[in-house]
Amino acid sequence: MNCIIPFTKEVKFKTSIAEILSISLEHEYTVNESELLGNFIITGEYKSHEVSVNRESFDFVLPFSVNLTNPIATDSVDFAIEDFTYDIVDNSALKVNIEYSVKADELVREASEEEKEKTEDAEAEEVINEALENIENLNDPVAERVENEEPEVKEDESEERNVAIPVMDEEKISQTEDISESENVIMNAVTEEENDFITYHIHIMKENETIEAICSKYNVSSNVLENYNDLKNITFGDKIIIPEVDE
Repeated sequence: MNCIIPFTKEVKFKTSIAEILSISLEHEYTVNESELLGNFIITGEYKSHEVSVNRESFDFVLPFSVNLTNPIATDSVDFAIEDFTYDIVDNSALKVNIEYSVKADELVREASEEEKEKTEDAEAEEVINEALENIENLNDPVAERVENEEPEVKEDESEERNVAIPVMDEEKISQTEDISESENVIMNAVTEEENDFITYHIHIMKENETIEAICSKYNVSSNVLENYNDLKNITFGDKIIIPEVDE
């Protein structure tokens, strides 16, 4: 399983929104045998009026889910935020756009005993029918008459023609019984995992501000920023995604 999933949600504020001063994104998730369940946690501060000096905080929990079409190994799940942006709508709502990826190893379902028997019967029947067809061709009078006539020998044909009657091979009939026991993996219960938290900061580029200054402020390297932003084209007023680095 390897997919990138878009998530968009519009959340209403109790007051008007003049400016978003700061915003952070965290996430948590759990996995069971049929779906991935989780929450995006949006927090930050804003001003309700342009001339106001007061900073008001906000906190929203946005649930999400991913239906799993095939069983997966829950300990192999790799969840990552690929992109995060936001917009202010009508000075009263915040629209968040999140793009996240989910990678995991799929489990191979073991064939049931009934399916194994059907496969064995079909293979055995195919071998028997092929053998009977060759025997009928040998006993066909037309085929015997053609064999008694002297064939015209061509340079690129062999002078001898052998007819082989396939023999039903017990090993071929029973080959489906050799299914590896290592593939017999079935999820019977929900696997508990530790919640995975990642924090992202959104920094608005100020006039005459440098990338080095931003790296120093958030204690992050420019190489890390390049994984999330196009630093070559960053200008005044642009938003920069900054992951929080654990020391």
